[in-house]
Amino acid sequence: MTRSPSTVPMFFVACALVAGCNKPPDASTPEPEAEVTTQVATITDLPVLITGYGTVEFDPKGQRTLTSEIEASILELVVLPGDSVKSGDTVVRLVPSTNANVEVARTRRDASAARSAAERTKRLRADGLASDADVEASDVTARDLEALAASLESRAGSVAALRSPVDGVVDAILVEPGVIVAPGTVLARIASPGSIQARIGVEIEDVANLTIGDAVQIDAHDRSETRVNSSIRMIDQRVDAATRMTSIYVAISPGSGFLAGQAVRAQLTAEVRQAVVVVPRQSVFADELGHYVFIEVDGKAKLRRVEPGATVANQTEIVSGVAAGDAVIVEGAAILANGMKVRTQTKSSATSQ
Repeated sequence: MTRSPSTVPMFFVACALVAGCNKPPDASTPEPEAEVTTQVATITDLPVLITGYGTVEFDPKGQRTLTSEIEASILELVVLPGDSVKSGDTVVRLVPSTNANVEVARTRRDASAARSAAERTKRLRADGLASDADVEASDVTARDLEALAASLESRAGSVAALRSPVDGVVDAILVEPGVIVAPGTVLARIASPGSIQARIGVEIEDVANLTIGDAVQIDAHDRSETRVNSSIRMIDQRVDAATRMTSIYVAISPGSGFLAGQAVRAQLTAEVRQAVVVVPRQSVFADELGHYVFIEVDGKAKLRRVEPGATVANQTEIVSGVAAGDAVIVEGAAILANGMKVRTQTKSSATSQ
């Protein structure tokens, strides 16, 4: 077969192109190098902190309640929640209800009838028709009913105005004008302004690490920068059905600057992990295989799989994978690949962050 003259040159051109594609890379191309900052992993004691949020409230031990002693109708609320009151100031005005007046009148009639019966029994005793025991029983009954009638009349007169028993702050008004209240109903709470506490919500799993008397730092959760150091006064053993959390109560000293109703943040030390390896928190990364860090070894970044422990502030405990003295890459690690060349600057230690 005769080859076309034009195919020979095209064959050599194709071979030249293939040879050009297989040409080895230029040895003068520099290897990529990243500038990073390293920090030496250290051994230290790591306090494990618990953070909770809550509200300042009046301590129930410093509160006094105002109650209605008979059935009454609320006539007027003289003060509102948050108002300051002096001992003797009127808080609520009431009038006895119709039923209360009927009860007083009925009891007075019963007392009068019992007294008449007692006098009749005495006359019968004089005629020899009743015993001394009959006279004593009838007299006791009359005296009891007279005392009850006097008590009801006294209380019916006194409920016209319920007054604060102490100097304090009105914590709550629990009724509205026009409402009929039963005997014993709490109408208002008066609290001592210096008797306040913080109620802090805590996760259920954290409660086991807390005990009464543990130190607590309370900070205002606003711009006031108010702070106080105190301790746990009580741990609630119940779980709130809505939040699925329990509560701790922290005493707040008078004059600390906190007010009832103020939102606060609490920090507690649950435990101190002794002599653990720590690295900066920002040096620990995660992917689908788990957690890892980059270690600088002989000018190259080496990916190291790790098992992290607790993280407190900007320090993370490393359970395994990093030893004290390893140069952990902190800044610039996000762009690294395993084995990549690096140029380093060294920080002092993980604890200096």
